Amino acid sequence: VTAYLCSNFDSKCFSPDISPLCHNLFALYEESQDLWYAPNHVFKITEETSIKLHYRMRFYFTNWHGTSETESPVWRHSLFKHKGVSVSPKGPEGTPLLDAASLDYLFAQGQYDFLRGLAPVRAPQNEAEFHEIENECLGMAVLAITHHAKIVLFNLLLYLCSYKRFIPDSLNRTIKQRNFLTRIRINNVFKNFLNEFNSKTIQDSNITLYDLKVKYLSTLETLTQGLGRETIEPKILKVSGESDGSPALTLPSGDDGLGYEVQVSGTTGISWRRKPVPVMKDKTKSKKNKADNKQKNDKKKDSGWTIFSDFFEITHIVIKESCATIYRQDNKTMELDLFYRDAALSFAALVDGYFRLTVDAHHYLCTEVAPSSVVQNLENGCHGPICTEYAIHKLRQEGNEEGTYVLRWSCTDYNYIIMTVVCIENVYEPVPQYKNFQIETSPQGYRLYGTETFRPTLKELLEHLQGQNLRTENLRFQLRRCCPPQPREISNLLVMTTNRDPAPQRQLQVSQLSFDRILKEEIVQGEHLGRGTRTNIYAGILKLKTEDDDDMGGYSQEVKVVLKVLGSGHRDISLAFFETASMMRQISHKHIALLYGVCVRHQENIMVEEFVQYGPLDLFMRRQSTPLSTAWKFQVAKQLASALSYLEDKKLVHGYVCSKNILVARDGLVGEGGPFIKLSDPGIPITVLSREECVDRIPWIAPECVQDTANLSIAADKWGFGTTLWEICYNGEIPLKDKKLTEKERFYAAQCQLATPDCEELAKLMTHCMTYDPHQRLFFRAIVRDIDMVEKQNPSIQPVPMLEVDPTVFEKRFLKKIRDLGEGHFGKVELCRYDPRGDRTGELVAVKSLKPENREEQSSNLWREIHILRELYHENIVKYKGICHEEGGRSIKLIMEFLPAGSLKEYLPRNKAHIDLKTLLNYAVQICQGMDYLGSRNYIHRDLAARNVLVENESTVKIGDFGLTKSIKDNEGYYTVKDDLDSPVFWYAPECLIHCKFYRASDVWSFGVTMYELLTYCDTSCSPMSVFLKMIGPTHGQMTVTRLVKVLEEGKRLPKPDGCSDRVIYSFTKTKCWVFIFI
Repeated sequence: VTAYLCSNFDSKCFSPDISPLCHNLFALYEESQDLWYAPNHVFKITEETSIKLHYRMRFYFTNWHGTSETESPVWRHSLFKHKGVSVSPKGPEGTPLLDAASLDYLFAQGQYDFLRGLAPVRAPQNEAEFHEIENECLGMAVLAITHHAKIVLFNLLLYLCSYKRFIPDSLNRTIKQRNFLTRIRINNVFKNFLNEFNSKTIQDSNITLYDLKVKYLSTLETLTQGLGRETIEPKILKVSGESDGSPALTLPSGDDGLGYEVQVSGTTGISWRRKPVPVMKDKTKSKKNKADNKQKNDKKKDSGWTIFSDFFEITHIVIKESCATIYRQDNKTMELDLFYRDAALSFAALVDGYFRLTVDAHHYLCTEVAPSSVVQNLENGCHGPICTEYAIHKLRQEGNEEGTYVLRWSCTDYNYIIMTVVCIENVYEPVPQYKNFQIETSPQGYRLYGTETFRPTLKELLEHLQGQNLRTENLRFQLRRCCPPQPREISNLLVMTTNRDPAPQRQLQVSQLSFDRILKEEIVQGEHLGRGTRTNIYAGILKLKTEDDDDMGGYSQEVKVVLKVLGSGHRDISLAFFETASMMRQISHKHIALLYGVCVRHQENIMVEEFVQYGPLDLFMRRQSTPLSTAWKFQVAKQLASALSYLEDKKLVHGYVCSKNILVARDGLVGEGGPFIKLSDPGIPITVLSREECVDRIPWIAPECVQDTANLSIAADKWGFGTTLWEICYNGEIPLKDKKLTEKERFYAAQCQLATPDCEELAKLMTHCMTYDPHQRLFFRAIVRDIDMVEKQNPSIQPVPMLEVDPTVFEKRFLKKIRDLGEGHFGKVELCRYDPRGDRTGELVAVKSLKPENREEQSSNLWREIHILRELYHENIVKYKGICHEEGGRSIKLIMEFLPAGSLKEYLPRNKAHIDLKTLLNYAVQICQGMDYLGSRNYIHRDLAARNVLVENESTVKIGDFGLTKSIKDNEGYYTVKDDLDSPVFWYAPECLIHCKFYRASDVWSFGVTMYELLTYCDTSCSPMSVFLKMIGPTHGQMTVTRLVKVLEEGKRLPKPDGCSDRVIYSFTKTKCWVFIFI
């Protein structure tokens, strides 16, 4: 297979020094077919077979060297900061992406591609740029010859070598067409420059071989087109919407016959665009300077591309014949119909490889291209070649128990697995030590290094060793528990391409709990529906206000809800009840029930949740007179797995996954669409339940949680998912329903299993989830992937496809308001559910509209904001979803993604206790990245402030509200404001206040004010407005601006926040962002 050939090439044939750590950057390529093989491809060899394979680096990250200031640096994760490992002094501290041997190989590969046109030089747009490219190519020849001369230590080579061997064949052909004198002049100029470069630059600056390689490859990134990016041209491209069951929007070829192309890049993810029309070269343009040309090329490089997804957003890939379909976490899909199956496998292997390099090193997105090494590692609980520091770090996180161990492949030798074990030196004063043991792999099997006996499999060897007393030096121990890979584990196997580090999940304190408060007058309690754990459940009505109600008072809109009432007798667990509400407040997923808020009524605490039509899944299934189809059950299982995968990615634990906590919104028994379920809240957390209440939840509660409720984790949700699958297979039947509490306890003590259902595929998933070792349970991403794979392989259980619609057009009648999110001078933002079926299965969206009195005046501004937002796609900019026309098209609404955590202005004061300076700087970096992207598109935001930065989760923020954003005309550099809008003057730079001119640099000033807000945790008492008003005194109208300009001219700035312990950060903000520019 391909993976075997690659590893053998690494270890034996080409470069024995390429480490296992860099091995996954390479793949096999057949040049004659222009085809990359998947890592699990099996070659069928006959006497007629003749294949020439190239071992090449396929997975490339631009700016891996860190020398470019315009792109994000790239490095491997590291627990410790390594000084000097980054080429750029401004780059982050981490470990280099490449080892020395991989760099040598890449350098040779880069030369080969450059000379033979596999990495073609960028197309010149005019005569001046053509000559510039020609000079750069000759410069590349200087670097290559110098490098070659330093290796052979033969300086005469500098005079004997011809540049023609080191420039592209296409350029050679062009130069040959020149007249004799021109060729002589080029040759003489080249040799003079080569001599000067080696006699002065090389010697004076002490240039090394490493420096020459880096300079060559970094120049190659800008000189060529497409380096580090693969472009695929499918026969048909389909991109779907994000709502459930929404059809794919087919992108046909245009009238010009041009189709679409898809681009995959390690630094930007997956993008698509209409294939551009070839542009004729303009030879009449005057010469431009080099910087201008490079800037234009940078813009052209990204022109027209629409980003579909970054790798972390992908859940799985499905291959069916020659079609490859990529699924995102939000259910948006991209389907590529390619010309043959091997091309589809190659594309899937490309995306899958980048996913493992940037997101999760121990997960595969597609079974058809899964590397056998990754599959075996998951089966054996073995890691890839993680370094010793990460192995020890993991053992510490697992509790440092004696005999706990981590299996990992050697970082230096392909034939060894390292077993890192916790050993205790002194039982009276236990101090953990970490010992490494080598396991040798060979065709005979596996053996512990230094022993005689081979075992056929790694599992058999470990089972043998776990029954032994092992000894090393003066220590004796037994192997007790293996710590297998976990979802999205951070290690040196992962490549970082941004300045963002994942923030650890922290326990919420009382002051940090967040939910919407509902007044007791706004709810009406109805009939009693049943009992939960220490709660009573009622039907109810929630009263909502409309625009007219705000003026007239009263409520005109009523919504059916469910009221979960915690009585006055349980006030001792009110905090746990509020924790559940706060957890649900952070969630926005179509298969998770919406929490409207919490109401405190007298001595009762009430959770107000959306009403779902058909009620709990278990009762619904039992009511059916005929058995539910396998396809129906698969859809329910898939939707539940999707919701739990979403929670797993957010590191949130549900805590009580069972069929009675799953609500049926659409039965899906007749008509199109199938069933639609929503996961409800878990109720009272098990951490405050009695022992009897926990045992009563067997077999939904995970075994480790019965032993100790502190063991509650995402792994417990996997066990509950397995039990729920059993309920689904048996049509809502209650498992262990006749068992007493003592019998249930014995069921777990004996590690018994529930009866295996007849549905083989679901039964297999259930078994993988209900293993008694929580570390061995499947990742939810893997569950979603496997369910979808089974669906594709069995057409009888696939949902019925729907007709095509435009997913960016929303109809007003289907937008159901839930609550207000925010309000400004001219418009407001509401939380709505887009529910075309009328069964509350639609997605939650944020809807921006103008107030009635401002619609005529401000309509053009909203249209401009829509046009701007639909052009933007960046992980730190709020996502555009579509538009909604109303009043016959006379007015419009903007539809955006809903981020439940709100803005930084709301989020920071609530969560101040657990947000440290590092997290604030992480937010600041992301704001910079979003603003840098905005500026690269020639836009000025003009309203950057904490109130307009939204929180997706505790480690990610997004810039929103583009109502004041303006586009800069080419070659102008600024925008002059002529309208008389209310402006956020206390965030504005002086040139904006004085001349009404806005530059990109004006947003930098606003960023400095926003940074100040972050450092004060958005404390209202020291907000920018409050502080500046204290400086300028009581004032109003234009006088406010006049006095504000005066204090800024005097050099006064926002003071260092009282709680800011880092003077360097404040000083940087003051000196770099708040510089007065005289225009």
